[in-house]
Order: sequence, then C-alpha cells, then structure tokens
Amino acid sequence: KILDDDAAQELMPVVAGAVFTLTAHLSQSVKTEQKQPLALPMAGQSQYVLMLDGSFTSSPGSEGISMGFVSIGDSSLHIILKKLLDFILKTGGGFQRVRTHLYGSLLYYLQIAQRPDEPDTLEAAKKTMWERLTAPEDVFSKLQRENMAIIESYGAALMEVVCRDACDGHEIGRMLALALLDRIVSVDKQQQWLLYLSNSGYLKVLVDSLADDDLTLQSLLTPQPPLLKALYTYESKMAFLTRVAKSQQGALELLRSGVIVRLAQCQVYDMRPETDHQGMYGMRDPPVFIPAPVERYRQILLPALQLCQVILTSSMAQHLQAAGQAMIHIFPFLLVVQVLQFLISHSDTIQAILRCQDVSVGSLQELASLTGIISKAALPGVLSELDLDVNEGTQMELQGHIGRFQRQCLGLLSRFGGSDRLRQFKLQDDNAEGDRVSKRDEIELAMQQICANVMEYCESLMLQSAPSFQHTVCLFTPSLSESTNRDGPRQDTQAPVVPYWHLPGLGIIVYLLKQSTSDFFSYYDSHRQSVNKLQNVEQLPPDEIKELCQSVMPAGVDKISTSQKYVLARRRLVKLINNRAKLLSLCSYIIETCLFILWRHLEHYLLHCTPADSQDPLLSSRSSFKKGRLQDSFGSDPNLDLTMGLNRVSQHDIEQLQTEATNSFGESLQKKLLDIEGLYSKVRSRYTFIQALVRRIRGLLRISRT
Repeated sequence: KILDDDAAQELMPVVAGAVFTLTAHLSQSVKTEQKQPLALPMAGQSQYVLMLDGSFTSSPGSEGISMGFVSIGDSSLHIILKKLLDFILKTGGGFQRVRTHLYGSLLYYLQIAQRPDEPDTLEAAKKTMWERLTAPEDVFSKLQRENMAIIESYGAALMEVVCRDACDGHEIGRMLALALLDRIVSVDKQQQWLLYLSNSGYLKVLVDSLADDDLTLQSLLTPQPPLLKALYTYESKMAFLTRVAKSQQGALELLRSGVIVRLAQCQVYDMRPETDHQGMYGMRDPPVFIPAPVERYRQILLPALQLCQVILTSSMAQHLQAAGQAMIHIFPFLLVVQVLQFLISHSDTIQAILRCQDVSVGSLQELASLTGIISKAALPGVLSELDLDVNEGTQMELQGHIGRFQRQCLGLLSRFGGSDRLRQFKLQDDNAEGDRVSKRDEIELAMQQICANVMEYCESLMLQSAPSFQHTVCLFTPSLSESTNRDGPRQDTQAPVVPYWHLPGLGIIVYLLKQSTSDFFSYYDSHRQSVNKLQNVEQLPPDEIKELCQSVMPAGVDKISTSQKYVLARRRLVKLINNRAKLLSLCSYIIETCLFILWRHLEHYLLHCTPADSQDPLLSSRSSFKKGRLQDSFGSDPNLDLTMGLNRVSQHDIEQLQTEATNSFGESLQKKLLDIEGLYSKVRSRYTFIQALVRRIRGLLRISRT
C-alpha cells in the first residue's frame, strides 16, 4: 500500500519499521525451521541431517527434504524482495532514516539464502572435480542466483542510492548501507556493483574518507572516549573494503584508489597504548561495555592488517594467473612496495607487535596478520623489481627495514615453534568454562597460523634468494641442539629465547616438525570424535551435552529445553570440527614446509658446503667468495647479517649434524609422517610431497653415512 502514488509520505517511517520487524521474524522463522533434525535413510541406517548455524546440510538431490524457505515458495520470496527494492527507490534522495530500516530488512532477507556453516568432515574433498562440476544446484545457490538477478534488474538507480548512503549520512545508515554492499558484492559473480563503485568514484570516496576517520579514531583511544559510533562505522567500512579485496579485480581497483597509501598516512596506527598485563591471556577481566584502550586500538589496527593481507593474497594469485600481461605483471610489485611503505611508516608499531610477549587472543591475532603480510611483502629483490627513483641511502634504509623484519620473524620460531607458551596456557586453563574455551581455541589457531606464516616466509626466502642447490641461502645454522635439548627429560621448562639478531639452528625446524606431527594426530583424533558426536547428539550423556552447551551459553543452560540443548550442542560441535579442520590444514602445511627446509639445508651442508677448516686453500677461498656473493644478494644490514656465522661451519659441525640428523629423523618419525600423508594429505589433494621429501632426506642421510 505504501508504494501507491497517493500514499501519505508521513506513514513511510512507520511502515518501514513494521517491514523491518516482519522481515526479521521471517528470517528467524526460516532459521528455526532449518534447525529441526531431518531423518535421512542412509544404507539401512537413520542419520540426522541438520540445518543450523553450521550443521550438516542435505546433500544435493535430496529433494524430499523441507528446507525452511522452500515451504514458503521462491515466488513469494521474490515478491518480497521486489517490494523492498521498490520501497527503497520510492524514498528518493531523502528519507535516509526510512532506508535504514529497509536496508536492515534487505539484509535479513538476504540471510535466508545464505548457506549455513557446514562441518568440515574432510569427506567432501574425496569427490572428483567432475562430480563437483556436474552436481545439481542446491536450493541456497539457486535462491541466491535468482535474488542477484532481481537486484541487477534495478540497474544503476538502486546502485546510486545505496552507494550514496554508504558514503554520506548518519552513522547507522552508513553502517547498514556498507553491510548491504558487502553482502551484494560477495554474491555478485558478474562484478557489476564493483564496476559501478569504481567508475562512479564511490570507491575512491570511501578510501579517501579514511583520512577523515584518522582524526576521529585518535580521539577514541583516550581512557574515557566519546561515543564509539565512529569506530563501528570504520569497522563496517574496512570490512567492505576487505570484501572488495577478496576478488582479483577488486584488489586492482583498491590499488588504483590508493588505499594502501591512505593507510600508511593514518597516524592512529602509531598510537598503540600500553598493554594491560593484568588482563593477561585475555580472560581475567570481567566484560565491560566499553572495551579497554588497547582493545579499542586492536579494533582499529586489525582491520587494516587484514585488508593488506587480503589484497596481497589476491594480487599474488592474479600475478600467477596472468603474468604475461604487462599491467598485471607490474601490479603485484607495485602493491608489495606500497605495503612495505605501510609497514615502514608504522615501524614502531610493527616492532612492538613482533616483540610483544603477551599471549592474549588480540595480540596473537595481530601477530598472525602481521606475519602473513611480511611473509608476502618483505622478500629479497622486491625493490630491484621496480625502477624506483630513489637515492642509494633511501634504498639502503628500505633494505635495512626488510632485513629487520626478516630477522624478527625468524626469532618468532623460538617463541612459538616449541609451543612452550601454549603448553603453559593449556595447563593453566584446563578447567576453563564458557567463553574461555572459545578463546583457548582462538589462541591455539592463532599460534599455529603464526608458525605457518613464518615457515611460508622461510620457504619464500630460500626459493627467491637461491636459484640452485649449490647457492642455497641458509637461514639456519647446522646445529640440532634445540631439538636434542628440548627432547630431553625436562620438556616442561621453557626453551631459551634466541635473540632476533642471532641465526637460529636447524634444530628448531626439527623440533617444530616433531611438535606439529604430534599436534596433528591430537587434532585428528579430536576432529574424528567430534564428527561422531555430531552424528549421534541424542545419544550423548546429559553431562556432556551440558558441557557442550556451556561453551556456547555459559549461564542458564539448566533452564532451557532438551531440544534447545541439542541445538546448542550441535552448534558447539560444528565450531569445534571446523576449528580442528583448520588446525589440521595448518599442521599439514607446517610439516611439509619443515621437511622442505630441512631437506634444502641438509642438501647444502652435507653435499655442497666446504668446511671453513678445509685443508685446500683454493676450496676455502672459493667458498668464502660464494658466501660473500650470497650475503650481498640477500641485502640486509651488514652489522646484523642473516648469514652471520655460516662462514665458520667446520668439518666437526657437519659430522655432528649428520649424526644428530640421523638420530632425530628416525624410523618412528618417518612412519608418522607417511601416516599423515595417508590420513589427510591425499584426502585434501592428489598432489602431495611429504613422501617424496621424506625419501629425499632419508637418501641424503644414507649417502652421507657411506
């Protein structure tokens, strides 16, 4: 009725509020219907296929199952969507507060077609590519595709209204408009909305507005801040820009808009407050409505780090796919240099994060994002790829910053490689309940992510700096003392932290390999048990159901019904399954990369390295010349060189490395590694390297003994 030409405009706010309420109830009722367990006959047995926030969904082709919105009918849903879009356009240039309700309604509506989180049971990867390509379209994808077709039919008129509201107006309207753009861009396969945002200049306006946000955000870091609306608007904006960056074309458009340059100019990232040590492990303080200054700062910094990381990932993928095109070829290197300038512009903050000893969720997430950026940006030869018009002093300064980032990242292996802090955290928090369990999962995931990022960095440094085995840049000394010391009887003591200017020994890689292998089997067993529990929730003991519920809802579990307890238990199990699946993926990557780095170092030390105490002066001088060339090519401060100490490798060091490596890389470890490839790697991909690397390392040690 409100869309009629003779409808009173004064009724628009009232009707928009009613539409918002009705759409919210519609979305919630569909989700509630999807949460009901549905029995599926499977080979003579009955299993439950669950449609909740992360439970099993039905397999394609199970058309007899009622899917929430299917019972409503697609045509009815399409009518609702069209009327919502008509209402938005009817408001014209004014009535932004009315459109705020309508944007909220549209977001609730689009949630209906959003696929629930599914548990990663490690079974989906067993399907062949042909099976995936020929699988029938599921109801979620179908409704999502039809929704997008309807939205696109409204053309530039709708785009103009939403984009204008995202850039201007009051805070709540901008946040909802940005959230709506985020959702639409995520499902817009044709990238029509991204194209409009770029061509019309709205994307550039959003990027340039970061300069205005900078001053406002600085005022939010005081002990008693004003209202936090500016922070929430900033988070919505950064979330949308990160969404744009996830596509290759979006990353290119953001580079053209100068987003990294804007982030480098923002001074708020340099205003890092002191860490609250009384809040150690992120769980000691009672929750408050206004977060502490350090938490507010992380809410500002983390989105910027995540945006840089996503842009780098997208641009590198684009570079690999289209390296032959001139513009595409130069794009990743331009971006890498800009990201380096962002890191250098805020070098004090970056150094503080890399040195931070805090083990809270926030500090570890900062470190995980930062190491992900450094592993892709602070690489040797980046500056030489571009014809930069800088003087020699400036170039040396840039290389000095890169070298410092490299050394500090290597130093992180001593902190996180042995999981000493994590082991203490587990002992201290074994009896944690409620939200603490979730935080423990996040901490564990962040620590493994940090190790994976550092190992990726080590691999990139070796591959880019050394084209052949004879010219290997060694990041680790030929010492396995870290591994043998930590494998001794006093594993409960924390290993000494290696200063970042000292080159770590190869033993830290061997220890990380063993630790990750042990972690893998622990995560694999936990994952398998959780999958079994999810399939048989109703058969679990009441105490276990209550424990699972308390991880989701710490208080009031005894007051809810049994069916609601099952819903909460399933939600927790799905979250646990997906957490363990991510940990398995990280452990598998760490193991494979550790094996590669160990193989390259053993290849160099046992076959190609000439000892410094060699009797042949010609060989000795040639070795020194070769290593000098390597030192120059690596490009870092000569006072704190990464290759420091490698020129003093003696025959005794090589013989000791051979003996210790043979003992450390025994049959038991080799069998575990091959079991991991059989259990996990071949399920995930048909391209696996663990077996080949184990075979090469074993062959190296045999050749050396003979």
